[in-house]
Amino acid sequence: MQTWFPCYRSACDQQPIAIVLIDGLATSGIIIILVFPGVYGIIKNLLKSEAGSQMKSVADSLMFKYRGFVGVICLLPVGIAVIFSTPFIAKNAYIYFIADILGWLCFGLYVTFRIWATLYVGGRKDKELQTQGPYSITRNPLYFGTFCFALSVSFFLESISLVAATVITMIIYFRWVVAVEECVLLKTFGSAYSNYRKNTPRFIPRFSQYCAAGFVQVNLGALKTETKRLWFAATLPVIAERIMYLRAASWWPHWFTLH
Repeated sequence: MQTWFPCYRSACDQQPIAIVLIDGLATSGIIIILVFPGVYGIIKNLLKSEAGSQMKSVADSLMFKYRGFVGVICLLPVGIAVIFSTPFIAKNAYIYFIADILGWLCFGLYVTFRIWATLYVGGRKDKELQTQGPYSITRNPLYFGTFCFALSVSFFLESISLVAATVITMIIYFRWVVAVEECVLLKTFGSAYSNYRKNTPRFIPRFSQYCAAGFVQVNLGALKTETKRLWFAATLPVIAERIMYLRAASWWPHWFTLH
């Protein structure tokens, strides 16, 4: 008899759902605790290196230059652990389809916000203050799009632990990367940026205050670069599906219990 309730494979088959989730989250917690000191040490050294330096643009910040590296070392260990763990949602469970829908929804938001924001600010991120279009509903539409991309990976891989790691990574970004960028923008644009910061949410879009631009000057070079990234990202659903197929195979190494 089929049921909507998630089915478990291997050693998880005989365990209550609460035990399975607690076990998986405890494992992911241990990984994050082991990784965070290294991440914090790197961030501390970067901030120390640029302390006292006169940054004329966001690109001058070491935290901005190495933001991708910080994200990788936060998410890669958890991602690898998830790949080599036993999948805990069966293909015929409704939760599997819900995770898939959420994955596509987040992926669609990623494409939308990255392209939309690039049209408005591509190639001139700290040369002019943009407050219209996507920047009228959130101060960081590019980071919001990136966050949606990371969430889509988590949902495609059906991993609660990866969702948690993604949220923690974004907290780190906003504590140390975005904060540095905002300091530079405040120095550059003064009261104009201060007023913009007071009236516009930092991350979660507030669609009720959307303001369309009458004219947008597009940097085709920046748009081309972003389009290349999106073409690469478009392979994600296919790769995730193959990984899930491998994880379900009996011969695949299941070294971790991570959900």
